[in-house]
Amino acid sequence: MTTSTHLSLASFALILLVLTAAAYDVRTRRIPNWLVGMGLISALVAQGMAIGVGAGCLAWLGGAAVGIGLCFGFFVLGGMGAGDVKLMGAIGAFMGPFGAFHVALVSFLAGGVLALVMVLLRREARRSAAGVSALLLSIPFGSKAVHAEGQGPKHGGTIQLPYAVAFAAGTLLVKWGAM
Repeated sequence: MTTSTHLSLASFALILLVLTAAAYDVRTRRIPNWLVGMGLISALVAQGMAIGVGAGCLAWLGGAAVGIGLCFGFFVLGGMGAGDVKLMGAIGAFMGPFGAFHVALVSFLAGGVLALVMVLLRREARRSAAGVSALLLSIPFGSKAVHAEGQGPKHGGTIQLPYAVAFAAGTLLVKWGAM
């Protein structure tokens, strides 16, 4: 196979990963571990075939580490689920370290737009804005997000965002779009 064939197979696998994860996340608010695992394996094979085993392993590991590292703080603060973090690691494994950074940045912007749309659709702008502001205010202080009395994390005052949709949008925009 030629290098362009490897790239197109890798691109197909990446598209399949992000679209399947987005569909699962919208339906169940979960991203299955088996899906992330298959994505990581596919990315490792694709990286090895595209740039060689040694360099491919380094690009795979670096991309996964950057993807996970950029999302881990949001997970710790309660703004993102563990499946989202693992999914961004798998996306990063496909994209390499610089690609993972670019996808994460665009995905965070897409996530902001998605959150705004969800708030407007739910017509709970006041409560959701209070939950988001509590999350944002907790970032500089390194503490967990503050929730209103009687509300658990990810429910009540904040919206539960299917972040795989934002990751899919960010991945597609970086890979083939205007970003």
